[in-house]
Amino acid sequence: MGVKRRGMGIYVGYARPIALALSRPAFAAAALKLAVEAVRSFFLPQNENALFRRRRIVNVDHPLDSTIPLDPSRIGKYLDFVRLWMGSFYYLWKRCGSRSEAALTRYIDAIRELYSDAGSVYWKVHTTTTRPAKNYDLRFALIHATDPHQNCVPSLHVLIVVANWRLALATARELGAEEELGPWIESLRREAVAITESVLFVKQHSVNCIGASLYYLARRGPRLGDELVRSFVRELFAAAPGAPDPAFDAGALRARILEVYEELDASYAARADAAWREPILEFIEGYAQPSGRSVSSMAESISAVSSG
Repeated sequence: MGVKRRGMGIYVGYARPIALALSRPAFAAAALKLAVEAVRSFFLPQNENALFRRRRIVNVDHPLDSTIPLDPSRIGKYLDFVRLWMGSFYYLWKRCGSRSEAALTRYIDAIRELYSDAGSVYWKVHTTTTRPAKNYDLRFALIHATDPHQNCVPSLHVLIVVANWRLALATARELGAEEELGPWIESLRREAVAITESVLFVKQHSVNCIGASLYYLARRGPRLGDELVRSFVRELFAAAPGAPDPAFDAGALRARILEVYEELDASYAARADAAWREPILEFIEGYAQPSGRSVSSMAESISAVSSG
């Protein structure tokens, strides 16, 4: 197949998936729409705001973030998120052939929708976290130079790698290849866990960002069930961080991630007419307040104002 395995995931670089996308009109059209959406919904809002300051920037750090040791060695894993889904797209094509064209076109469209949905939050309010100014290598320097770091909630890193695992499973199932591709799909799940962890170890996100992103994935996108969310969280930080740190508490990190997920999901469930964005926007608003209130207390305040 010419597919290169690296670590727990399957990566083929960029050239082969791009060449495949350009070889089929349906893929090319879907890929072009995705590229335009990525610019419109991710790069444009934060770069425009960095220049003109048209929207607020809310810091969503949690005290637990300071207990997570910085691990610059994980920057490569952090940067793998695009190559992961592109490699998955390519691998499915190589294994299933032309009969997969319609399903893989929808696959690309589903990734585009993640950008679009995330952008619908970014265009309203920006979120950031505290990250180190030091450039540990060229990759850190590139990130710091090109990413204004204003689109943290929801995290597109988390959305894409977790959705990629579920999209690959759904596509394999649709094509009757679920059993054959089972071990490969399992590797995508493990890679989603590793990349999700990396966003914290390289200080690009907060535990809050992960919880909010999992809420989105439960209510939109692949619509993970509650047990899938919980089992995914249980796997996070199962291995100790590279540099042992007595302050590092994996259980506390998992508990906070689930706490955010549960609060946002309960807020959504309590209001049948609410859009999925509302709990996320309320959560961000809570961090914009001096007290840093939770989404539940913000919802109570908003309700009190409305009833008054």
